[in-house]
Amino acid sequence: MEKALKIALVAATLRLLVAPFFGHLWDIKTLQETLYYTLKGENVYTLVYSLSRKVSESTGQPLFYEGFAYPPHITLILIPFYTLYLTLGGDPQPIKIGEMVVGVGLLYEPKFYLSKDTFLFMTLIKAPMIIADSIIVYILGRRSLRLATIYALSPYVILITGVWGMFDSLVALSLLASIMLAERGRYMLSGLAYGFSLMKLYPLLALPAFMIGLKRRGLNALTSFTLGFAVSQVPTLAYMILDPQSFTYTVLLFHLLRQPSGLTPLRMLSVAENITLTSIISICHTIIAVAVYLAILAYLARNEVDIMRGSALTLLHFLAFSKVVHEQFYLPLYPLLLQLRIREARLIEAIFTSYTLVNTGLFLIAPTLLFLIDYRLLQLQASIVYGDLGYISMNFIGPLVSSLISTITFIAIVKTIVNIVSQGRNPTGGGKET
Repeated sequence: MEKALKIALVAATLRLLVAPFFGHLWDIKTLQETLYYTLKGENVYTLVYSLSRKVSESTGQPLFYEGFAYPPHITLILIPFYTLYLTLGGDPQPIKIGEMVVGVGLLYEPKFYLSKDTFLFMTLIKAPMIIADSIIVYILGRRSLRLATIYALSPYVILITGVWGMFDSLVALSLLASIMLAERGRYMLSGLAYGFSLMKLYPLLALPAFMIGLKRRGLNALTSFTLGFAVSQVPTLAYMILDPQSFTYTVLLFHLLRQPSGLTPLRMLSVAENITLTSIISICHTIIAVAVYLAILAYLARNEVDIMRGSALTLLHFLAFSKVVHEQFYLPLYPLLLQLRIREARLIEAIFTSYTLVNTGLFLIAPTLLFLIDYRLLQLQASIVYGDLGYISMNFIGPLVSSLISTITFIAIVKTIVNIVSQGRNPTGGGKET
């Protein structure tokens, strides 16, 4: 057995060992509800939109229900695994929320009840993410066994895929596959793969990098890529046609209007009491973000920058300037950055790993805590106040300390952008750092 495959199997084993016992209950339940209602023939975007309306009406505030807010591709990928779970006799909704009044409590204080099938469900629902991670390890291993080992053993990747249960590894695999296919001249398949990476929207910022790189290869490359991309968006277009208002509100407006959160310097606005000052800072931030993004695109257009490097620069820009930078957002960039700037890749990984453990660690071990409460697995139940967990963690490190961590992250990312640009302009010191 070749070494790259062995490392990939080790990666899968490590993730499978933790998959049944840990998870972000709200996010996994969101996937559960999406699959459950989709198989019942209902439009999940319509359901989420109706819940958002109820929350807004009951509170008198423009609040969103934090349900399924992604294009439908991840649903299509997970349906076979959910169907297998049901075939094995699993509870269709193993993660349940007790009855409560619709309002702020529905957003921040759900009472979770876990059935005995929760652990099987979490294993099977995480299987596609674990498979994606293993394929990434194998791909990296064909280029560098060192990079494959780093990714396979990465605490950050294991946390996001095996523990949390988020599907950013599928985004990462789609993006990496798209770049590799473009390098090999398989432009239509590259466009198809890139389209699937948009199961989360932030890789959309890398589209100009693809277009600029493909333009240099001729009209056929651009046309073929665009055709593949268009085919990949058929499911998205179908849902938009079915209920344009619900889809637009749930997938687009939800992300555009979210308050600053995660590893962003804008987090410090949460402690600012001057509304005018907050507005000025937000506007200045937007202007600077747009200017830097356009500068990156101008750099890509004027220089012979390959698609991987261009994509990495645009995703680094997203992490630096987005007003929402959650723990899992670094994962799609990580395998690219490992091949370009390994030192910086691991530094940023360390920051995101630490932040994940501090900010979300307690909630991720909730299923195991419930297991310890009732070892019989007949009916595990406990009241997990999600909002209070975030409140406790935020008061533990303090809003200003959180902003400091975000600022350190911002500096590290901007420095990485500068280093990649400098490396591209200095061929004698260039090449991919491994």
